[in-house]
Amino acid sequence: MGIDETQLTALRRDVDTIDDALHDLLMQRTDLILRIGGALRKGAPEGPETAVATRPGREAVVLRRLLARHKGPFPADVLVRLWREIIGTLMRVQGPFTIAVFMPERGSGYLEIARDHYGSYTETVSYQAAGRVLKAVVEGAASVAVLPLPGETASEAWWPALVGDACPRMQVIARLPFCGPGPGRGGEIEAFAVAPVVPEETGDDRSLLAVETRPDVSRTQLSAKLANAGLSTLTYWDMRAFAPDARVHLIEVSGFVTDADPRVQRLAHGNDESVRYVRCIGAYATPLHDAR
Repeated sequence: MGIDETQLTALRRDVDTIDDALHDLLMQRTDLILRIGGALRKGAPEGPETAVATRPGREAVVLRRLLARHKGPFPADVLVRLWREIIGTLMRVQGPFTIAVFMPERGSGYLEIARDHYGSYTETVSYQAAGRVLKAVVEGAASVAVLPLPGETASEAWWPALVGDACPRMQVIARLPFCGPGPGRGGEIEAFAVAPVVPEETGDDRSLLAVETRPDVSRTQLSAKLANAGLSTLTYWDMRAFAPDARVHLIEVSGFVTDADPRVQRLAHGNDESVRYVRCIGAYATPLHDAR
């Protein structure tokens, strides 16, 4: 059945009405975010952890909820992309927000996935050295560092800088891209986002543990020790020798883990003298394309 010009005009008028409603809701959402941000800053103690306007755990929960209720032909990956743009933009609305990005060479892909996650128009600074990216956030020149996955730059490991007690305490807060790579958007490259932000549990998480052991402890042996403590190893990321008699391993484990977790305490303070130190250096929502 065809459609006449009068009907077509009416349908276009309905689309305009919906556009206006979407715009009104977007402005209302902005006002609410500003009110929430103001209330959180007013009630929180001063410190670098309160200065970064990102709640990666909350953001992941929002996206999962939207995907659970989504239906119809509109692509789910585009839905996530739209909301990531909104979320990233509202971070900028709340105050200065800059991303420091690892870029060993043009077209390496890290800038694309950073902007996909934090907003196309979010200010970025890029550095060829991963250590310089992290330093930009520590010094306050950027809010979040986007860094290569451990082991991908074997000559320069940035993650050991997260092990100590430096202030502000930097932690891994997200694994990018959260919704999977898009066409021409960094290919298969992934990255970690690091910031002075306390991770939040989302119900489907992964955590990073830095474990110092004697040099004779193998990956297999360490995985068994983690399992005995109740921790499930997902990925063995990297290992660095900090002294002739010590190695520090970076392990991704299942679930949301903190330094105070009884399993971490059991591993760190048990009777096994081959394990000398355990530190949680981050936790993040499981990316949508890796969710199990």
